[in-house]
Amino acid sequence: FFNKDIGGIITKSIVMSFYTSSHTLQQEIEMHIDKRSGTSFGPPMGKKLIFFVDDMNLPYVETYGTQNSIALLTQHMQHGSIFDRTDLGMRKHLSDIQYVAAMNPTAGSFEICERCQRHFATFAVTMPSQTDLSCIFGTVFGGHLEAFQPVVQELSGKIVNAAIQIHDTISSKFLPSAVKFMYNWNMRELANVFQGCCNATNQYYIKPEMLIRLFIHETKRVYCDRLVSEREGEVFDSLFKDVVKKNFSSQPIEDLFSSPLVYTNFATTSDGSYLPVPSMEKLKSVLDAKLIEYNESNAMMDLVLFEQAMLHITRISRIIQNPGGNAMLIGVGGSGKQSLTRLAAFINNFEVKQLVMSSNFTVEDLKENLRNMYLSAGVKGSQVVFLLTDSQISDERFLVYINSILTSGWIADLFPKEDIDNILGSIASDAKAAGIADTNEARIAYFIARIRKNLHLVLAFSPVGEVFRVRARRFPGLVNCTGIDQFHPWPRDALISVAERFLRDIEISGPDDTKSKLSIHMAEEHTSVTKISQYYLETQRRYNYVTPKSFLELISFFKYLLGTKRSDLQRLVDRLDVGLATLRRTSDDVAELQKNLKMTMGKVEEKKRDTDILIKEMEIQKTDAKTQQDAAEIEAQKANEESDKAQKIEAEAEEELGRAKPAMEAAAAAVDCLSKPMLTELKNLSKPPSGVDRVTNACLILIEKEYNPKKQTWERAKKMMQNVDAFKNKLAEFRGETITDQEISLLQEYINDEIFTPEKMQTKSAAAANCCNWVVNIYAYNRIYVKVKPLMDLLEEARAKKALALTSLESAQKNVAEVQEKLKILTEKYEAAVRDKQEVEDQAHALSTRADLAQRLVGGLASENIRWSLEIENLKKGSLTLTGDCMLAAGFVSYVGAFDQELRQELWKKQWTADLVGRNIPMTVNSDPLSVLTNKKNTAKMISEGLPSDRVSIENGSIVTNCKRWPLIIDPQNQGIKWLKKREDGNTSVIQLTQKNWTKIMQNAITNGHCVIIENLGSEIDAVLDPVLSRAIYKKGRSLFLRFGGEEVEYHMAFQLYLQTKLSNPRYRPETLAQCTLVNFIATEKGLEDQLLARVVEMERKDLEEKSRELSRAEIAYQMQLVALEDELLERLANAPDDILGDVALIEGLEATKKTVKEINQAVETGRNTLVEVENAREAYRPQASEGAMLYFLLTKLYFVEHMYQYSLDSFVSFFEKSVQRAEYRDNLTDRVNSLTDSLRMTIFAWVARGLFERHKLIFLSQLTFNLLKRGVIGDVEWNEAHFQFLLRDQSKTSEPNPLPWLPNRAWSCVLALDEIEGFSKFKSDLVEASPRFREWYNSLAAENEKLPLDWAGLDKTPFQKMLVVRCLRPDRLSSALMNFIRSVLPNGSKYVDCDSNLNTLEILDLCFQDSTPTNPLYFILSPGANVVGDLDKLATKYGFQKGISYHNVSMGQGQDVIAMSNLKAAHQHGHWVILNNIHLMPKWCIELEKCLDQFASEGSHEKFRVFLTSDPADSIPIGILNRCIKITNEPPTGLKANLKRAWCFFPKEYIEENDSKTKSILFGLCFFHSLMMERKTFGAMGFNMKYPFSIGDLRDSAACLQNYMDNSSGGKIPWQDLKYIFGEIMYGGHIVNDFDRLVANEYLNSIMKDELLDETEMYPFVQDEKSGSFMSPTPTTFEKYIDHIQQNMGSDTPIAFGLHSNAEIDMRTQQSTSLFKTLLELQPQEAANGDNAVTPQQIAEAMAIDILDKYSEKIFDVEDIARNLEEIGPFQNVFLQEMDVMNVLLVEIKRSLKELQMGFAGELTMSDSMESLLMSLYLNKVPASWTKRAWPSTRSLASWLSNLMDRLAQLEEWMNNPSEIPKVTWISGLVNPTSFLTAICQVAAQKNRWELDKLVTFTEVTKRMSVEEVDAPSRDGAYITGLSLQGARWDVNGCQLEKSQPKEMFCKMPIINVRAVTKEKASVGGIYNCPVYLTETRGPTWYFNAQLKTKSPPARWVLAGVALIADTS
Repeated sequence: FFNKDIGGIITKSIVMSFYTSSHTLQQEIEMHIDKRSGTSFGPPMGKKLIFFVDDMNLPYVETYGTQNSIALLTQHMQHGSIFDRTDLGMRKHLSDIQYVAAMNPTAGSFEICERCQRHFATFAVTMPSQTDLSCIFGTVFGGHLEAFQPVVQELSGKIVNAAIQIHDTISSKFLPSAVKFMYNWNMRELANVFQGCCNATNQYYIKPEMLIRLFIHETKRVYCDRLVSEREGEVFDSLFKDVVKKNFSSQPIEDLFSSPLVYTNFATTSDGSYLPVPSMEKLKSVLDAKLIEYNESNAMMDLVLFEQAMLHITRISRIIQNPGGNAMLIGVGGSGKQSLTRLAAFINNFEVKQLVMSSNFTVEDLKENLRNMYLSAGVKGSQVVFLLTDSQISDERFLVYINSILTSGWIADLFPKEDIDNILGSIASDAKAAGIADTNEARIAYFIARIRKNLHLVLAFSPVGEVFRVRARRFPGLVNCTGIDQFHPWPRDALISVAERFLRDIEISGPDDTKSKLSIHMAEEHTSVTKISQYYLETQRRYNYVTPKSFLELISFFKYLLGTKRSDLQRLVDRLDVGLATLRRTSDDVAELQKNLKMTMGKVEEKKRDTDILIKEMEIQKTDAKTQQDAAEIEAQKANEESDKAQKIEAEAEEELGRAKPAMEAAAAAVDCLSKPMLTELKNLSKPPSGVDRVTNACLILIEKEYNPKKQTWERAKKMMQNVDAFKNKLAEFRGETITDQEISLLQEYINDEIFTPEKMQTKSAAAANCCNWVVNIYAYNRIYVKVKPLMDLLEEARAKKALALTSLESAQKNVAEVQEKLKILTEKYEAAVRDKQEVEDQAHALSTRADLAQRLVGGLASENIRWSLEIENLKKGSLTLTGDCMLAAGFVSYVGAFDQELRQELWKKQWTADLVGRNIPMTVNSDPLSVLTNKKNTAKMISEGLPSDRVSIENGSIVTNCKRWPLIIDPQNQGIKWLKKREDGNTSVIQLTQKNWTKIMQNAITNGHCVIIENLGSEIDAVLDPVLSRAIYKKGRSLFLRFGGEEVEYHMAFQLYLQTKLSNPRYRPETLAQCTLVNFIATEKGLEDQLLARVVEMERKDLEEKSRELSRAEIAYQMQLVALEDELLERLANAPDDILGDVALIEGLEATKKTVKEINQAVETGRNTLVEVENAREAYRPQASEGAMLYFLLTKLYFVEHMYQYSLDSFVSFFEKSVQRAEYRDNLTDRVNSLTDSLRMTIFAWVARGLFERHKLIFLSQLTFNLLKRGVIGDVEWNEAHFQFLLRDQSKTSEPNPLPWLPNRAWSCVLALDEIEGFSKFKSDLVEASPRFREWYNSLAAENEKLPLDWAGLDKTPFQKMLVVRCLRPDRLSSALMNFIRSVLPNGSKYVDCDSNLNTLEILDLCFQDSTPTNPLYFILSPGANVVGDLDKLATKYGFQKGISYHNVSMGQGQDVIAMSNLKAAHQHGHWVILNNIHLMPKWCIELEKCLDQFASEGSHEKFRVFLTSDPADSIPIGILNRCIKITNEPPTGLKANLKRAWCFFPKEYIEENDSKTKSILFGLCFFHSLMMERKTFGAMGFNMKYPFSIGDLRDSAACLQNYMDNSSGGKIPWQDLKYIFGEIMYGGHIVNDFDRLVANEYLNSIMKDELLDETEMYPFVQDEKSGSFMSPTPTTFEKYIDHIQQNMGSDTPIAFGLHSNAEIDMRTQQSTSLFKTLLELQPQEAANGDNAVTPQQIAEAMAIDILDKYSEKIFDVEDIARNLEEIGPFQNVFLQEMDVMNVLLVEIKRSLKELQMGFAGELTMSDSMESLLMSLYLNKVPASWTKRAWPSTRSLASWLSNLMDRLAQLEEWMNNPSEIPKVTWISGLVNPTSFLTAICQVAAQKNRWELDKLVTFTEVTKRMSVEEVDAPSRDGAYITGLSLQGARWDVNGCQLEKSQPKEMFCKMPIINVRAVTKEKASVGGIYNCPVYLTETRGPTWYFNAQLKTKSPPARWVLAGVALIADTS
């Protein structure tokens, strides 16, 4: 711009910004000037310096419209000097300096200070015309095409014309708005198009269509990439095609726009030429290769380069390859902006630089980074991309430097002067080679050019929220000087295509189209979450964002989950298969063994038979030999031997008979031991245990005489035992003597069997053992019996044959020798046979043992065989449905964590499941995500670690343990973090981002693979964590690294991070939610109910709770043990040897495991049964737990009302436990539970209510009552939701006109709405028919207490329904009706409504102190006049704490934090008290305080340690402090009675009783006066003109003065005047600054402080003629009787008590009710808005702006012309001319601001703050601030205000027709400055009567004329005025005096008043009330004069009634 060759001129640029102040501007100016001499400064001698000041209008506009940087310029240009910043007395004279400035009038401040602008010659630089543009760009582009083919050169003009045409089209079609603020189209866009087109080279662009396609591409990039939506992109394409078709008609339009239309300098050739890509496949292959190359040397990026991503890479590459090319990437976090930038930069060989954020990163750190980049790009010539995200802008002043880089490339104060010299020296040789002149200016320009060429800024910003828009407005360069690339939300088709690409490489079971269906379903999941997030915001005011990265995470997690589950499933199948195979193999072995055993047993039998034959032969031979031998030996003594033998046989028989008896008894006992269950169990066995069948076979032989072995089967045995009783009888009746020899021989085998013993059988079956016992003993008996009987027979036979034996002796001896020889031969054969037999038996035994082992193995695991087979079958089925199940679970983990239970169910159970089923994607019927994400073992483990056991908590735990992104948990109750701390116990660090050295802890954990839990996060996450959250890991060698906190940190893959916030409703940026998995850990009511139930049962029935816990723990342990045992079983089978039957230890181990499993299953079953019994017992306490959970969730909603109302779950639980301890004992369980519930309700209410402001207590109490009603806990009538909604909502209808003149239209509209509610269909008709009776009810003072007419009187029985009628007809009484309703319906309701009303502040503090602990501080929320420290001092004294020694008081402020911390630490150790006052003054230190309290809690403080905190309500107080504290508001109670009781109770009982009767009476009167002063302010402006901080301290000090006076009076006359003066003018009057308010106070004292007070007297002023309302002072009595007197004799609150009319409370109470129910409505669940037909604020504002301009565009007063036409300008003419001037100013502002707004709507101006404020005012029907500033005080809505404005203009226009005369009647309310009119009246009178003006006052006389038409001429003396209304009383027109108002008459219109001027003496007359006149109902500063109104009543009556005249009653 400047000709730099002209000698003597130096030019410098200054770029102003939003943050340019006079200080920074002065610094920039002084950088370029030198000191000449003394105070003279300037450029080098002989030079002139020209500053080019760009964006001059951008600096911040201050409150009063000034811009201090421009003021500095003005000062220099006007005075030639500025002041030194360090020595303010030094004035620097700046010489030889000039300014050339530029500004964009459509941005920033649209105009600059006129005092500055007058120093400039102003030129308007408009957009060049089409001809000029054609000339400019035609020359440039034509010159570039000179080397091209002629056919290509011919296109130059057409392309230029097309470019200009599309630019014009876009400029007119796409206009900027508040959202589309980047739609600023200027020459930059055209320049960018041709800059891109000039990349074409003649080597490649040889055909016309090639150049046209390049032009199309560049145009689309410049314009289309800037558009905010895909739909607008389609509109652009349509418009552009029309332009192209028009200019290039010879070319086929389809070919020109055919895809792919993408140009790059890297994809087609290697020489860097800018060419189209041949195909997207080619582009993908190139980018994939580049990505692989990038990942080899940089932090790994796992990118999927789908089409949208590839296009963004080419667009970013296109921008940064151009000199000065800077990019603005706009898209929500997680869109891939940073990753794609890195890849694009890598492709173009650029080095990417990013700020490495630290917790204390400052502007100076940024400048240091920028210096390094400037040196790298400008000196070294390195190509650098500076990537900056909006999250890294920790200080908005960063943008000052960013804006400078974008606009000029140079930052003025970046380098010191000496550094610049070094830089210029460094580039000297390069500059010389480039032909740059050897001057500093030229070299600096060269340096900047190199920077612009090599340094490219890429800004990655999110459009979410207001931040980006505000930044763009403050720094236009962000948008104007960048190439914009919008990252649009992916359309559904793009989502599907991305999913298909990702799923291409995985194997999915099912039909061929399953992948495509899955892709569509994934897109549906993503879009459904987007919609649900919007619904979530509308209904619950919670933010959740889904981004493209979220979608990619969904796909990635699905693939991971599917692969993992497949592997797990296959592993399970394989494991079970191995087990089953082993069992099958063993089963086959059993059959083979049985076969071998059978053959071997056959051999055994054969050998046995042979041996038996030999035995028999030997026995025969032995017998023969012995017989022969014996015979020979005995023959000699035959007789004696036979005799001995007989005796021996006899003895033996007797002995054997003795032995038989025990055997028989044992057999009988065995039968008796057999029980029916034993036998039933035995017979029910499908297969008997080994050996049991032998017992039943023996029974079959004896009982059933079954001798055939083949028929001796288990089935036959079961048949025998079919009738258990009969079988048992048979055993009992069996006779042992009857056993046959055959049976004996059959039994012999069993009896001889080693295992056939009761002991062996006992291990297998108790019944079998007893049966075995019976068989053994019955057999033994028989053997003895059989043995005894032959002996007896032998005895007789022996005696008989004695003789014969002797005879045969000789014969026998002869045969002995022969027999002995034979016997020897047989013995040898026998021994050989026995050996053979033994060998075969050994073989048989081995086989039998092996078969037995196999049978034990197969039989023992028979149930597992079946179960495992079924499980394998189910697993194989599951593998078929795994796809759908994993899809559902993946969506669950990826998306639903942020939502509550209802929306989670809506998403996965209703929408996603239905979509999966509808698309026939294989999935399990009724699939549950939890079945995929966890199992019984994991769930049991999580619960054992402290996770609540409700469904939502288990869902949360499953999400946290499965998600691949870092979990970010919303955890206000700290349940989540408690679980995590226990779960991760070990190498875990718990940190907060506010603590020191947290980055060191993080680094250590990242390196060593430890776990970190970051707790108590705010709504913003430190940018230092970005690399960790995004897992920006890169590989170096074999190790992984991460850049964190400015350092390179080795990354361990075991590192785990959890993030937790205590904020209940945080709003995190989309970028954060893309990097983390948000999990909503807010406790559920059901989960909390279970926890509270456990608490109360533990306290009430510890045995039950311990048993319940023990059983629950046991079941969890059993479940885990069962899983472990089955794993062990399968592992043993899998690892068994090939010959498993050879491993006896293994089989025995398996049997032991199986036995343990059986025992555990039995224990689990027993435990479950017991647990059911225990749970049934615990359930009795559930009502209390249920109410507790409901109460807690009521508390959590209170923070919507006020930030200070925060309550932690731990604090709640502690008070819950206190309520149990405080509950009255009851023997009956039901009564005890009711007692517990009542105690809980009262304890929690008192705790909370003491910390609520009075105006909020009824809100909480109402919420409590309504919730109990909804649950059916209280109330006799069934809950009706429609009635409740009607009560909450201000519903109305306007379908019928109002037929009742006495009923306001608003009330009639409500009645019409009520008519449609169930049960009220006749109310409207009854109201009309019985109008007089309803009117009487309507006019009653306390309508809510009166019976309604007709049948509606019955509503007294249903007070809730009666409230609906009160809501319609008397909304002012709704709060009272609600309180009465609560008193009646809530058990002991009065205790809640009047909570603490009988206690003074010290007593309340003492109660709160008793509830406090060392970990629960007391928190005083300050209100005006509260004396917290005074009460605390008294409490400290009571408990023995000494100030300054053990009780420390610290007032927070600068430097006090150190003292506070020191006192806290000492108090923590020694048990002192510390009070920290006004902690809201140090919000940053409060974070340190929170950490300190946490540390004290973890360490354990001294039991006497207490902390007291005070502050005003402030949002800056950390939640962590608030929610642990017991809060106290110390606010005076509401209501006169409550205030009087509290005031009286403030004084200790002893103090009252010690005083004499006079002092008591006066003190009572003083308390009453105090209560009046406290409560009168509730009546708003009618009460006091201002709000005064009256407090209990005023009462205390007044009482002290009273005591002094009474002590000094010695019983004499009471000094009433002195007392009234002290009370009214000093103590209370000291607060009062308004004269009318002071008058009120004094009149109250006049009414109270008199001799009558010493006895009984009326306390309510002027109630003599009132129908109701009276309160007498009591005769002096005791402290308690005073309280009883107040309680019994003071009625409900009424304005009459204050001297006000009963109408006074209507407005106040209506506003109270409206506010109350509005808040209650806000606390209810919100409904989603219907956005289909919703009208936007802009549309409403546009329509209103057009309407207002239509009405007022022509309105203006030509004041100068009127003044010129006036012959004489008198006082009245001056008034009206001034009024016109004011109106002109207002009208000009209205028209200017609306036209400016319309220009903003049209895109001609950028939307500014003031324009947006105006837009919202129009939308909300509020008067805009800029109009109010220039107008009159008003409380009207905008519509009403505009109507009022029109009336005011009409009055001035009427006067304008005859300006020389005053109007007959002046509408004084229509004047902006009515005081000037009143002054004019005095001026006219003074001129007329030659009076002194300063001795005149106005005097009013009220006429009887009501309308202007009744007035014929102007007043002869003064002026007639109208437009005033009387408030607080009415004017009796006939009696011409003040009277009481009519009921419900809020304002009384005044007749026409004559105002005249009189002297002050004449104005002082009797019977007059000097009535204040105010402009508006707000009164206060809007007073402008007093009107004199006649009255028969004392003026004091009207003073106390707040009577005033109001000009504008809106």
